[in-house]
Amino acid sequence: MLSASFLSSFLGATVLHSPKRTADPPQSPPYAAGHVARPRLFAEGVVSTEDDELNGSFSLDGSEFFFAKVNLTTTFPRLGVLCVSRFHNGRWTEPEILPFSGGPYLDLSPRLSPDGATMFFSSTRPVPGLAVRSLRIWSVERTAAGWGEPQPLPAPINTPDNHWHWGPSVTRDGTLYFASTRDAGQPHIFCSRFVNGAYSEPEKLGPAVNSPFNESDPFISPDENILVFASAGNGPPSGDDRPETVKGGGVQYARSDLYVSFRKNGKWSQAKHLEHGINTFADENAPSITPDGKYLFFTSERSPFTVPAAHRLNYAEIERMLHSTRNGHGNIFYISIDALDPPSPKEHN
Repeated sequence: MLSASFLSSFLGATVLHSPKRTADPPQSPPYAAGHVARPRLFAEGVVSTEDDELNGSFSLDGSEFFFAKVNLTTTFPRLGVLCVSRFHNGRWTEPEILPFSGGPYLDLSPRLSPDGATMFFSSTRPVPGLAVRSLRIWSVERTAAGWGEPQPLPAPINTPDNHWHWGPSVTRDGTLYFASTRDAGQPHIFCSRFVNGAYSEPEKLGPAVNSPFNESDPFISPDENILVFASAGNGPPSGDDRPETVKGGGVQYARSDLYVSFRKNGKWSQAKHLEHGINTFADENAPSITPDGKYLFFTSERSPFTVPAAHRLNYAEIERMLHSTRNGHGNIFYISIDALDPPSPKEHN
């Protein structure tokens, strides 16, 4: 594993700073935990619980954490709410639902822009003038007075058909990365430049990032040099997948792993499967990098359950497992940024 200082050098440290901050963040953000060599559960019992949580993003100073809480995948319609937990008196507070969320919709992927002024998210809420209900990308402004009214991103980002568009992440210059099913109904990663106040026609990223399978949940660093995303195969019965995907017993549906690609001289490197315990036979998704550039956060559904079971379970043991934080529902984990294993300068020349 390469050092965080090497990664900062590779990025020119541009991922660590935003020119539009109103105040410098503290030297040690409240999530800081020194070097974290293996994935660690975040805010257990407050943010990560026995419910289903999905990773989002931090405010610039790290004192607010935005995430999504969703109902079970076996229920319909799906419901997701956007939440915030604040660091106060040395602990993370009980989460609150953001004032523009909490309706009968599926809200996901809350990510702040690098200047902290805009939140992008995904939602199934209705779009005025469109009859088709699908997952689309929205944004909402934040000022000193609070949150504004969410607005759907215009075409060509969102489309009037039944294609899904989700997982928005934006660079410092406004370039938007997101997942979309506009490519023959299969999810892949696209980007759109923000030029003269409008989004350009989205471009599908090349084969260094997008595979013949399913890509989603892109996170782009503010300087557009790091892209972390999720990729999943087709699941049973074919089982077609990227060859490095972690497999395990009991897989009844496609489960995603996390990948990283680095941009150099305008080109993306071949996506690399993340190691160091990040990927498991469970589902890993919704990655993000903290505003100080020192940690990777992500969602994982890892649990103590294995198929077949490692040993014969008694009733008390399975009750404890089912009602624990790590019961197979989504939780939020983090690890030091050097787990991305950036290429050496020689590899990138």
